[in-house]
Amino acid sequence: PGPMSFNHINNQGGWMATREQIWEWHTEICPGGFLPPYEAPHYRFDGMDARNVEWWSGGMHLATSRHACNLQRIIPLEPEKFARHLIYHSANNKQRQLQGKRERFVKVNDFLGQLNTVRANAEKRYHVDLL
Repeated sequence: PGPMSFNHINNQGGWMATREQIWEWHTEICPGGFLPPYEAPHYRFDGMDARNVEWWSGGMHLATSRHACNLQRIIPLEPEKFARHLIYHSANNKQRQLQGKRERFVKVNDFLGQLNTVRANAEKRYHVDLL
């Protein structure tokens, strides 16, 4: 999908970084800065415009490209390492909000299998080993 398509994006629910990484994001990588006060034209009203909770706490300001940092997420596909990147969403609010849309939920084992199928197909197509 294109950089402005939000059809396949999901917020990551949290993130971690070192002080050095945050400073680099603020001073070199993220247009308008990463820390307040935010700079126009990337942020209006010092970042208090219509951006929602997923933008700030879900890390969308890190991974999207328009007025954001455009960082790439890297997830290992080995089961032992993949599992370390998962956190249970204790609020369970998405399960209630998406009633009637259960077909959108995917079990984590199925999701990992899908990701590894995509990886295997890419390895065949491009004749490389991605692991």
